[in-house]
Amino acid sequence: MKTPVATAPRRASGGTATSLWLLLWALYTTQFIGASFLQTGLTGILRDGGAQLSTLSALQLLGLAWPLKFLWAPLLDRWPLRARSGHHRSWVILLQTLMVLSLLGLALIGDPMGGLTAVVALAAAFVLFSATQDVAADALSVRGLPASRHDAGAGVQVAASYIGTVIGGGLALWVYDLWGWRAAVLLLVLFTAAAMIPVLRYEEPQREAAASGRLRLSDMFGVLAQPGARTWGLIAVPLVSLGSAAMWSLVTPALVDAGWSLTRIGVVTSVVASVPALGAGLLGGVLCGRWGKAPTMVLGAAIQLTGGLSLMPAITAHPAVPAPAASILAAVGACLVLSGYTVMNTGIYAVNLNLSRPSHAGADFTLLTSISMLAGTIGAWAGLLTASVTGYGMAAASGLAAVAVGIAVCRHHQARWGRAVRERS
Repeated sequence: MKTPVATAPRRASGGTATSLWLLLWALYTTQFIGASFLQTGLTGILRDGGAQLSTLSALQLLGLAWPLKFLWAPLLDRWPLRARSGHHRSWVILLQTLMVLSLLGLALIGDPMGGLTAVVALAAAFVLFSATQDVAADALSVRGLPASRHDAGAGVQVAASYIGTVIGGGLALWVYDLWGWRAAVLLLVLFTAAAMIPVLRYEEPQREAAASGRLRLSDMFGVLAQPGARTWGLIAVPLVSLGSAAMWSLVTPALVDAGWSLTRIGVVTSVVASVPALGAGLLGGVLCGRWGKAPTMVLGAAIQLTGGLSLMPAITAHPAVPAPAASILAAVGACLVLSGYTVMNTGIYAVNLNLSRPSHAGADFTLLTSISMLAGTIGAWAGLLTASVTGYGMAAASGLAAVAVGIAVCRHHQARWGRAVRERS
C-alpha cells in the first residue's frame, strides 16, 4: 500500500504580495550572476592566465548539476529544514548562505591559476548550491503565484536571468580588468548577499507536512502523467530548446571566423543582446496575459527567425553583403535571436507553472526545465557538429526548423489542453 502524501493548499486566486515579487527578482537574478560569471567570466580569466582548453572544457561540465537537479528536487519538497521558517524558504536561506560562502572562498584565493584546484572545487560547490536553490525558488513561484499571475511570474523568471547575465558576464569582467580577481568576486558576493534581504522579509504560506515514507516515482515524474504533459515536456519544449541552442551555439565560433575579437563578441552576446532580452522577458509576460501563451510563443519564434536570417550574412561570409553591413546585421541578429527565445521561454515557463502540482512544486517545475536544459545541451552539440559537416548556414537553418516544429507542437498543445491546465491551476 502506498504511503499517502499530504497535499498542499491550492494557490490563492487573489493578488500577489510585493514581497514575493522582490523575492523572485532577487533569487533568479543572483542565480545567473554566479552562473554567468563561472561560465563566461571565469573561462576568460583562466584562459588569459594560460589554462589549457581541456581544463576549460572540463569546467563547463560543472553545469550538469542544473539539468540533473530533478534527481534531488523531491527531497526539498518532502522535507523542510525548519518548518517555522517556511518549508522552501528555509532551504533558500541555507542555500543562499552557502552560495555566499563559496564565493567568499573564491575571493580568498589571490591567484586563480595558482589555486586552480581550489577554484574548481569552490566553483563546483557554488553551481551545486545555486542549482538546488533554483529548485526551492521554483517551488516558491509555483506555490506563491496565483494562476492569474503565472504569466507575469514567468516574465520575471526569464528577465531576471538576463540581469544576472549582464552583471556576472559583463560587469564582473569590467571590474576584473580594472581591479583584479578579488574585486570581481567580491562584487558577486555583494549582489548574492543582498538577495538575503527579500528572503528574510518574505513569509512563505503555510503548508501541511508531507507524510513520512519513502519517495516514489510519482514524486519525481508524476507531472508527466497529467493530460498533455508528456507531449509538452518530452516533445514540444525539448524541440524549441534544442533548436534554439543549436542556433545560439554557432554565433561565437562563426563570428570568430568572421574576424571579430573575443572582446567584441563577449560584449555583443553577453551584454548588448541581454538588454533587449530582459525587456522581451517582461513583454512576454504581458503578452501571455493579453494574447494567450500560444500566440506569444509564435511571436517569439518569428522574432528568432528574423534574428537568424539577420545573422546569415556574417556567419556565411556572404560576398554580396559588405563587411560593415554584415557586422551590424550580426549584432541586430544576436539581439533578435536571444529576445525571440526569451519571449518563447516566457510562454513555456508560464505553462510549466500551470502544470506543476503545488504539493510537488519544486520537483515538477524542476523536471520540466531539466528536460529542456538537457535538450539544449544536445542542441548545442548537434549544432556545432552539423556546422563542421555542412557549414554554418545549413546548421542554422536546421536549428530554426527544429524551433518551428517545436512551436507548432506547443500551439497544438495549448489548443487541445491549455484550458484544462488553466482550470486545474
